[in-house]
Amino acid sequence: MSEASQLLTVKEVQSRLGWSRATIYRHMSAGQFPKPHRLSAGSVRWDQHDIEELIRIGTDAWRKQHEGAL
Repeated sequence: MSEASQLLTVKEVQSRLGWSRATIYRHMSAGQFPKPHRLSAGSVRWDQHDIEELIRIGTDAWRKQHEGAL
């Protein structure tokens, strides 16, 4: 059985990538970053597996793999 994925806050994502919040949202707007899950009006989280995949393959490759899903 596979392990359930954890949801990460923007601060946790920033820590894993070493990016600023603005850089995360800039890449997201360019389609090079996973969209977050909206939990409430002011709360979003990213799937840990999505962020790990992005780290592993890079933003350009992630965009190419997910173009149809955007």
